[in-house]
Amino acid sequence: MKHRILVVDDSLTIRNLLSMVLRQNGHDVVTAGDGLEGLQQLAAHRVDLIISDLNMPRMDGLSFIKKIRQNDSTSAIPVILLSTEKASRDIDNAMDAGASKYLVKPVLPAVLAAEVKKLLR
Repeated sequence: MKHRILVVDDSLTIRNLLSMVLRQNGHDVVTAGDGLEGLQQLAAHRVDLIISDLNMPRMDGLSFIKKIRQNDSTSAIPVILLSTEKASRDIDNAMDAGASKYLVKPVLPAVLAAEVKKLLR
C-alpha cells in the first residue's frame, strides 16, 4: 500500500531531497513551503504522515503541529519534526506540541526511511 506523506519545509532544496528519498521508498509525496501551506495541503489531500521543519516563516513547525492536533480529522496523523536545533528545550517543546518524533538535520536517508516505516505501522 502506498502512503502519502506531506513534507513541509521552507527550503526547496530540503523539500526536494526529502521527496526524493520518500519516493524511492515507495511513497506519494505532497509538499508545502510553510505551516500555512501545509494546512492547505491537509485540506486538499488525505495524508498518512507529516514531516515538518521547525523554523519556517509565516507559521513555524510548532504552531503547525498544534493546529493539526486541534483538528479531529488530522489529530492522529504522525508528525516527524526536523530541525537543526539540538537543545533539549527544543526537543521538549516539539514533543509537548504533539510531534511523534524529532530528528536533527541533516538526517541520513536510511534513518529517515526507518523512522517513516516505524510510524506508518
